[in-house]
Amino acid sequence: MKLYYQTLSKEKKKNLKEKFLKSKESILFKKGNKIVVVSIIGIIVAFISVIFDIIYKTGVLNYVLDGLLFIFSLIFLIIFNKIKLKEINKFALKSK
Repeated sequence: MKLYYQTLSKEKKKNLKEKFLKSKESILFKKGNKIVVVSIIGIIVAFISVIFDIIYKTGVLNYVLDGLLFIFSLIFLIIFNKIKLKEINKFALKSK
């Protein structure tokens, strides 16, 4: 199902996003951005850890921990992107 925000043109999306960021409703959006950045850093660290585990031939537990870090970082990234999109969509419907 497409959201109202997704049906807008690029220019309308840009204008709406600027208005949204200036409003007081954007607190969750700004905190979500921080969590998305941390998630991306977690994914990068997981890949680097796997490379070091392969080079130094560590145990299986390290691979499991790296995999868990990657999976949870990816889950947070996906969930908060959906939450941010829903918040922008709510604002778009209000300002319609």
